[in-house]
Amino acid sequence: MDDCLYTNYFKKVYNLKSNSDHVSPPEAFQSPKWLIPDFQSKKQELNKIKGLLSKYKIKVWSKHTANRDPAGFVMKKLHETIQPELLTQAWCKFFEMLGHFPIVPEAVLKEKHLNSVHLCEAPGAFVCSLNHYLVSKHDDIQWNWMATTLNPHHEGNELNQMIPDDRFLKYTLDNWSFGEDFRGDICSKSSHAYLINHPFCKQKVMLVTGDGSIDCMNDPGEQERHVEYLHLCEAVTAVHILKTGGSFVLKIFTMFEDSTICLLYLLTCLFEKVTVFKPCTSKSGNSEVYVINLGFKGIDCSSRLIQDLLQCFTNKKIYETKSMFSLDQLPLEFLTDIRKCSEFFMKKQISTILDNIYHFENRTSDNIYMLKLQIADLYFKLYDPKWIPVYKRLVPSTNVGDCWRIYNTFRLKFLNEVPVDTRNVIDSMLEIKTGQSIEVVRSSKFTHKGNLGRMDIFQAEGTSNKLYQHIIDKIEDKNVVINVRMFNIRIFHAFQKDVFFKIYSCLHSQKNVIFVNIPFVTHFLVGLLYLLLYAFEAVLIGNGMIVCCKWRMGSDIIQLFETIKEKYAALKVSRPGGVNDILQLVHPKYFDENVRFMTLLWNYNNQLFYQKASIRVLTFFDLYNKYT
Repeated sequence: MDDCLYTNYFKKVYNLKSNSDHVSPPEAFQSPKWLIPDFQSKKQELNKIKGLLSKYKIKVWSKHTANRDPAGFVMKKLHETIQPELLTQAWCKFFEMLGHFPIVPEAVLKEKHLNSVHLCEAPGAFVCSLNHYLVSKHDDIQWNWMATTLNPHHEGNELNQMIPDDRFLKYTLDNWSFGEDFRGDICSKSSHAYLINHPFCKQKVMLVTGDGSIDCMNDPGEQERHVEYLHLCEAVTAVHILKTGGSFVLKIFTMFEDSTICLLYLLTCLFEKVTVFKPCTSKSGNSEVYVINLGFKGIDCSSRLIQDLLQCFTNKKIYETKSMFSLDQLPLEFLTDIRKCSEFFMKKQISTILDNIYHFENRTSDNIYMLKLQIADLYFKLYDPKWIPVYKRLVPSTNVGDCWRIYNTFRLKFLNEVPVDTRNVIDSMLEIKTGQSIEVVRSSKFTHKGNLGRMDIFQAEGTSNKLYQHIIDKIEDKNVVINVRMFNIRIFHAFQKDVFFKIYSCLHSQKNVIFVNIPFVTHFLVGLLYLLLYAFEAVLIGNGMIVCCKWRMGSDIIQLFETIKEKYAALKVSRPGGVNDILQLVHPKYFDENVRFMTLLWNYNNQLFYQKASIRVLTFFDLYNKYT
């Protein structure tokens, strides 16, 4: 083994000194905010170097740094040789951590049983990496897992705050906890309480991971400040559910602020060994590092300290105005240690940034290709990843790595009949989920994100177009028309409920149902439409119009709608943020299994937002003459 290569790229490790005298203070958030000038000057030094990148175009610079990433061939070699499930950069990093540290505790290896909880886990690469590691290294261990993340299926979640990739999640939903409100926000009190009181977390959880982050592209110089609250919530949750002897892996960034310094001190008090690690497969030009906490000592969750820490879930202002601990409560040797640790990783990051700038400006060739080959080979030598049978994967029936597709890449005609397999048992499709109501649609997997801010532009369309109105009036004679102008779309959860009851009221008539300008952009509305595929012989999707024609005799759809109606009746209006609405009717996997349906729906929604009513008049007329 090349010792120099190993030291430079695989041993970015700093062990925080273990000291039995480190005792966590009895209370928290009693001290005003403080900072350490020396640490702030290092922050300014790093930001000055980062600032040199502002003159480069992001796409060009990203391509350049990706090309110069020494670990750039690791993922390629893993894909070609062992074909892991959900192979991503995160998969590579966690497999590296598992191979470098005894993250799976010795007690687990003896007992042959592991329960793990994964916080902020989407899309699920840590889970898949751990599965691969256990199957290939410790196949006799019985493993159970649970994960949480901002729910990509709750359209009230901001798109830029979460990872919308659900290619793995939708097949493993039983293992994910999104809290009582179905949002999955680990920083909310209700989600935190729901998770720590979950029956799974009452068992012997021996491993917790926290891979959370927040998009800081608009303010990269204050990245640590933007993520510090999330990291505290992850840590507080972890110590609530971990059992003695367990491990906790937490992603952080720089270590300049009081929040991170105090959090690291708390971790050194609660764990036998705390190590800060920068995986080789973590891009060396960023600030990302992982805190590997081994040997949990345990803590009394009813203590004053924990109760003080829990305040952050209900009163964020405390966290913003006060430090977890006062500066004089932190031992001098600990602060010295953190200073060395922070500087160790900062220097490596600065070195990488300056090196990338030099090679970008000078367009030099320094044999990076051979280095990348060597790094990939060394990764395999160190961690020995092996192929595992497909049936040992978490989703053996589907290659989740190939499921992430953008539906608008398909090129189909605007009008097509949606085929359905009537052999399916439609009762099995109904999977009602409730949670916090959606007042404004902030994210959607059913339309381009740019459309969501234009939700009400088409509600009044057609009012001044006589031909448009004439056609609408004519088709209303013999069909049930559900027009967006019949509803108030500005309060979306009320709009969804009104649409449901309008459909419910007309199903017994067994007439054709025609939707005009209805935006099918949530799991609830798309679930309604998907159920109607089984109620009618043909469902046709056109520009701004969906026609459900020819009632299917013997359809069981009315009974399903009765079930949904009963669920609405059973819902009680709860406190803000609680359970007060139906959010999902059909298991999300059914949508993606019908690619044609998703393609047509994607095109329908995009056309709905971008084409004016006058352009759709002839389409309506054609639909009316041909199908009704």
